[in-house]
Amino acid sequence: MLQKNKIQKDWVSVAKIGRAVGVKGEVFLRLLTDFPESLKVGDSYFTQNSILTIQSYNKENSHVKFVQINSPEAAKQIVNLILYTTQDFTKEHCHLKKEEFFWFEIIGGRIIEDSEILGEVSEIERLGQKDFLVVKTAKNLYQKGLPKSFLIPYEMRYIKEVEANAKPKIIHTQFCKAILENS
Repeated sequence: MLQKNKIQKDWVSVAKIGRAVGVKGEVFLRLLTDFPESLKVGDSYFTQNSILTIQSYNKENSHVKFVQINSPEAAKQIVNLILYTTQDFTKEHCHLKKEEFFWFEIIGGRIIEDSEILGEVSEIERLGQKDFLVVKTAKNLYQKGLPKSFLIPYEMRYIKEVEANAKPKIIHTQFCKAILENS
């Protein structure tokens, strides 16, 4: 059940609504997903306080028209809202290649290097074209004077293996303890 002004834990951000365009209530859409094909006419998305259904979507200019929005004035009221879908919808409609994972599957994963737990992924940030794991340092390492958190570039040089079936996920790394020690 959608709760007003509350973002659910299993929601995944898809796009941010930009400025109003045109006279029919269209808005510019800024994608926050790596899967633009997941935005389809007829699909509904959650916002912080409502549900919006796509009536039309032009991928070339990123203009979208929602069924519920029919005027420039109404469009201006939804500017800066984030569109969300659920993790289950994302898994069903967005197809990953081998060795790819959704961010929500990686967050909460343990970073292990040479059998030592370095920490836990608290979030993922995209800086430029590269993704970085934001790692909350393990308490025993933090208590030894190491930083509370550090960044790991999500690339093969550092990520050796992701145990996809482990709960929570286990991410085996190399050279990351050095990153932590030099952070």
